Amino acid sequence: MVVAVDRADEARLAEVHRRSLANGVPGTAMVGPDGLRDLEPHVRGRAALHSPSTAITDFPAVARALAVDVVSAGGRVLTGHEVVGMRPLRSGVEVLVDHAGERTRLAADRLVLCGGLHVDRLARMAGGSADPRIVPFRGEYHLLTPERSDLVRGLVYPVPDPRLPFLGIHLTRRVDGTVDVGPNAVPAASREGYRWRDVDARDLLETVTWPGSAGVAARHWRSGVAEVAGSLSVRRFADAARRYVPSLADADLVPGGAGVRAQAVGRDGSLVDDFVIERMGPVTAARNAPSPAATSSLAIAEEVVAGLV
Repeated sequence: MVVAVDRADEARLAEVHRRSLANGVPGTAMVGPDGLRDLEPHVRGRAALHSPSTAITDFPAVARALAVDVVSAGGRVLTGHEVVGMRPLRSGVEVLVDHAGERTRLAADRLVLCGGLHVDRLARMAGGSADPRIVPFRGEYHLLTPERSDLVRGLVYPVPDPRLPFLGIHLTRRVDGTVDVGPNAVPAASREGYRWRDVDARDLLETVTWPGSAGVAARHWRSGVAEVAGSLSVRRFADAARRYVPSLADADLVPGGAGVRAQAVGRDGSLVDDFVIERMGPVTAARNAPSPAATSSLAIAEEVVAGLV
């Protein structure tokens, strides 16, 4: 359910509905306040887009299943191995990896880089462009307390702001019945910055010296201040969700987890909001994979592999 709470939201929601129809999303329909109340009794808004085919999954379980598929097909999954170098071969590429101080060379005819928070560094090792640069944003979550998990029945989202590649704070009923509230989008001082105290000097230096970072700060400083305030104040965090779930109280929230978004930022200060695939000979890099990259991962993989053969 995507909920519009004011006239500006309604105009943007109509465009989301148009795109859903153009892309063949089954069953999407606009509903008014009464229809919204029937579907989500605690949610309020001027209008909403209902997508009955939208669902949630346990993505770590999906990733583990994919790893099993790789091994079953004769492949290997190496964890704890850091890529420290690459060099081209006459036919293919060689990758140097480090595992607990032991270095190993791996050769491949084709290489696909899906390095997330470090994909720009990996791409540069392979001769790729310096633009865009990954700038980390931490997304923090709260959980509804068990006795208030009935505030939503399914997935409830605000209308996305077209100026930002973030979904906004939303409520998500997970497969185990718990309800996530979030995430926000707070600049992180480390590419592994899952907490405020996580600071990495190299990551921070690369962020502040990238020309695009100044452009992002100049264009979006107001929303940045609001996101930081929401990170430091449960009341501010809850206010964002109360726009469409007005009965939500501060006490209904308990701290949840956090993730770090690998946000690609252009040299010109643009927040890259679409998929970016870069090809460097035998190497293909997924330079930007914004939401819904997890949802679309198998389709994206088909597209990438089609370019390799």
